[in-house]
Amino acid sequence: MNVGILIFCGRVILGFVFALASLHKILFPASFAEAIYLYQVMPDFTINAIAITLPWIELVAALAIVGSRTFKDGAALVILLMLAVFTAAITFNILRGLDVACGCFSTSDDEVIGWGNVARNFGYMFLAGLVLAEDWIKDQLRVLR
Repeated sequence: MNVGILIFCGRVILGFVFALASLHKILFPASFAEAIYLYQVMPDFTINAIAITLPWIELVAALAIVGSRTFKDGAALVILLMLAVFTAAITFNILRGLDVACGCFSTSDDEVIGWGNVARNFGYMFLAGLVLAEDWIKDQLRVLR
């Protein structure tokens, strides 16, 4: 199978996931601000600004990774960095023993953070890394042929 098709599928998955993750947060920024506050990792004065801007960054990155060959690498890097921060915050709170809602796809208390969130995020980080490394991977495969 063509590696370009596989990486495009990874782009579509990441785009779908981040677009979906952004929607509830955009519609309900106060609830998202509360979810951020409960993580207890950000200074209080930054929470509202993060709750308002982060979902839009997620949405723009989602659209760019799928819809733009020009901006796909930048979008993949933004997604990778966001996932690294999200994963660090989740891991930190798991280790502290806090049972807080993930805030990943909605702001309800339905999804409490756990190691499954960390594993899922590492999978998404792998996909973002593949997008970033697409040209290098294609070059390596050309050498092998």
